[in-house]
Amino acid sequence: MDECRLTIFTPVYNRADCIVHCYESMLRQSNQNFVWIIVDDGSTDHLDDVVRPWLERAAAFRIEFYRKENRGMYTAYNLALSHVETDYWVCIDSDDWLADDAVDIIYRAIRYSESKNINISGFVGLDAEPDGKICGGRFPQVRTASLMDLKFRYKHQGDIKVVYRTAASAPFLPMPEISGEKNFNPYYIMLQMDREAPLLVINQVLCIVDYQPDGMSSRVFRQYEDSPVSFGMLRLQFLQMPDIPFWFRYRQCMHYVSSWLFAVKQHRKGLRAPFFSMEMLLAFLPGVLLHLYIIFRNCRYHK
Repeated sequence: MDECRLTIFTPVYNRADCIVHCYESMLRQSNQNFVWIIVDDGSTDHLDDVVRPWLERAAAFRIEFYRKENRGMYTAYNLALSHVETDYWVCIDSDDWLADDAVDIIYRAIRYSESKNINISGFVGLDAEPDGKICGGRFPQVRTASLMDLKFRYKHQGDIKVVYRTAASAPFLPMPEISGEKNFNPYYIMLQMDREAPLLVINQVLCIVDYQPDGMSSRVFRQYEDSPVSFGMLRLQFLQMPDIPFWFRYRQCMHYVSSWLFAVKQHRKGLRAPFFSMEMLLAFLPGVLLHLYIIFRNCRYHK
């Protein structure tokens, strides 16, 4: 049996029924040499009743359960990662679950990358829907790639699953916690790691994703308004990425302008006025129009 080198963590908010599928997928793993950390982000459902028997039942893998007040998924990331003692970690959302051989695939990738002494920040694998359809199709036949390579150079548009080296993420943790904002995107630290080293490409399915109608992506326009500083900081991270297309840079500038306007309106600090580059100046008017559109959409769809 391999030394335990992998931590899987799952932030949970009112997903007591969904997380059962996640737990069952852990039990199905051919390699159960991992730690599973569950972080309850202030749930108000019966999550405790669901998890308690798992903690009491003997299993090949260790389960750790932590509770906190509801301050957003990214704060659950921070808490979980503060308890990671293994060399690698991966987040599996509470409404998703592992492919049956995911842990074994990850351990094979660990052994391969270390035997070849490849400089990477982690591994990137595929997501699939419950019917087996791979999100965005398979990756190109390359050994390593950055997140931006996959998105722009290789045109992969589907959801992916990334396993990170703990040593690669350590310099960028904890993520900033913005008072009053619950939607700071963990992609923030992923972009920071992306600039340091690429990912080993695993052209195999690691995670099954089951999109919920009330999931985070369904509320994205409301999140733009509710968490302007968080999204503004994420836009600035995107603008620091090398070799991204002009149209994408311009869109980030527009969104930054919109976020800054929301932050000013809500008297929140943390974003500079968007007049510090020519790109921002050119994007100012379109950013104002985007800002007004977000307000209109939220008023119409979230009454």
